[in-house]
Amino acid sequence: MEMNVEPILAFKSVVKQFGDTTAIDNLSIELHSGMVVGLLGQNGAGKSTLMRCALGILQIDQGCVEVMGESVANIASATKSQLGYVPQQPFGYEGFTVEKALSLHSSFYPQWDIALEQDWLQRFELDGTKQVQRLSVGQRQSLALIMAMAYRPKLLILDEPVASLDPIARRRFMADLFDLALDSGSAVLFSSHITSDLERVASHLALIKAGKLVLFKEMDSIREQVKLLKLASGHALPDSFNVLNRCGDSVLVDNYLRSFNDDAAVQSSESVSLEQLFMELHR
Repeated sequence: MEMNVEPILAFKSVVKQFGDTTAIDNLSIELHSGMVVGLLGQNGAGKSTLMRCALGILQIDQGCVEVMGESVANIASATKSQLGYVPQQPFGYEGFTVEKALSLHSSFYPQWDIALEQDWLQRFELDGTKQVQRLSVGQRQSLALIMAMAYRPKLLILDEPVASLDPIARRRFMADLFDLALDSGSAVLFSSHITSDLERVASHLALIKAGKLVLFKEMDSIREQVKLLKLASGHALPDSFNVLNRCGDSVLVDNYLRSFNDDAAVQSSESVSLEQLFMELHR
């Protein structure tokens, strides 16, 4: 993938603490135009904290977070207008109908794409005349997604965006997310516990464990280079392998080298799905 020189979002040695607890531990990643980065980790791993730091909602303790070359601590209003965010919990607009809520929301964004809005209203089967407070949790989440995406933000941050959607709506949304990012030249950071969704649309995976970035790679590279090895007793692995986790003779590694062929050390090697990767990492 061809990337712009300047990232849309950059975390540079970011540390975030809550009292004596380190929620984000010296984390550095960059998101460029067209990247859809799936954020995976256990509850409490730091995913939501990381997203709030990216938006400037939380102040970091060390390091720097930059959006389109600007520090989030001093971000310009014009840059803020190019950010889209959907939190875990649907929000606001009680007392409005769906169409009036969209009309008010769109008035803040000159680049609002009315055709995209109408298309997604149909996809999510939202009735424009219905009161927002009468929508189901999934319908509110659908509305929040439309509000965040219809102005085609350069950076889109989605915290468990499809957790409340039914399987059909979820699949439709995820199918369009990657294309929308490419068409708009956007970068997308989204978290999900549904590994099949991550595998379906993410171009990259950021795997977090206890606030630390364990793995950040293109999905294709993960399929090729992350392996579960079965070692013969007493044998060591080459230093070129990045050991992600070890449980007895079973070792989860990154940077697996096809040329490495020490049959005495490695009894077997197998590729892993994202679900297997997640489970093996936390054994």
